[in-house]
Amino acid sequence: MSGALENITIPTYIINLPKRNERREHIIAQFKGKTEFSIQVVEACQHKIAAIGLWRSMIKVIQLAIKNEDDVIIICEDDHEFTKAYEKEYLLTNIIEAHEQGVEILSGGIGHFGYALPLTINRMWMNPFQSTQFIVLYKSIFRKMLKYKFKKDDAADIVLSGLTSHKMILCPFISKQKDFGYSDITAAHNETPGLVQEMFVRTEERLERIQNAYIKYLS
Repeated sequence: MSGALENITIPTYIINLPKRNERREHIIAQFKGKTEFSIQVVEACQHKIAAIGLWRSMIKVIQLAIKNEDDVIIICEDDHEFTKAYEKEYLLTNIIEAHEQGVEILSGGIGHFGYALPLTINRMWMNPFQSTQFIVLYKSIFRKMLKYKFKKDDAADIVLSGLTSHKMILCPFISKQKDFGYSDITAAHNETPGLVQEMFVRTEERLERIQNAYIKYLS
């Protein structure tokens, strides 16, 4: 790894409800020994409509990022789990290269997407996407998020996806959602055990087929 990458740290804001101690312990363990992340646990906002609580939590993070004069951040939910594909150099290189391509959102892993178009061997443009357990946000998206008026029937991931066409997904995924047996956001995940894991597997398989076709075309 080059010396330039070795010294990079990314401000990483972890959203967690204080009552979810098991999730807090899990997410702190995920980042143990990973000095490329400068982590800060942010108390999640609660609301009777869970999606509103999540969006307000994200806005709380964005306000902190602006105060801290961050140019790029990671928002991480407490059910994030690193995949076997995670490597420091892989993430940091893609964060830098994606920035050079004008990206505003870079996702570490998703449970669903509409369309995808390969831009490099490891990054694809996508629209729309679902899942926000690990997302890299660039400064240019901050004000767009602050300006949006979140509605009671909105979903945070769909809203975020709709704020910009400049968004990408890493392939292979570096992040998936851990199944705690319940979800604070999505009721369907409580009703169908293992649903979120199945969604991530199916989604990555779809992206891998697109990726393989792209690589074959390049060769």
